Amino acid sequence: EAATVFRDDFSVTVPNPDHSTVEERFITVGRSILNWLLMVAHTEQEDIRVISARKLTPTERRQYEEAD
Repeated sequence: EAATVFRDDFSVTVPNPDHSTVEERFITVGRSILNWLLMVAHTEQEDIRVISARKLTPTERRQYEEAD
């Protein structure tokens, strides 16, 4: 399910350099196919590799929705 946030036209992706010196990592926030707002940590090499995912906290959700 986490990988479906990459299909969200309104998802936001930012670099996440604090968690690896070996590979370039990113954080994407978006809606999954089941309509959950998720934060997904991933790499983008030949393919996207999801490292972790979680639901947004209420504060993060408000920030995301206010930015729309």
